[in-house]
Amino acid sequence: MPSLVCDTAQTMLASVQEEIEDDDLIFKLRTARQLIIACKDQHAEYQQALESADLDDEIETRLEELGYL
Repeated sequence: MPSLVCDTAQTMLASVQEEIEDDDLIFKLRTARQLIIACKDQHAEYQQALESADLDDEIETRLEELGYL
């Protein structure tokens, strides 16, 4: 799910960035898009760590219910 949200935000920001001419706003949009990429990468790292962790069944179930696994 986070990838889908990140990709949607990335697409929306890119389309706005193409439409504006103000250099300051273009810089801010480009920076925001880079931060989204960083968040997406960080989320993937967290996901890998959770998947490789040795969790007991109750904790694993709770994490699945919360959408982390």
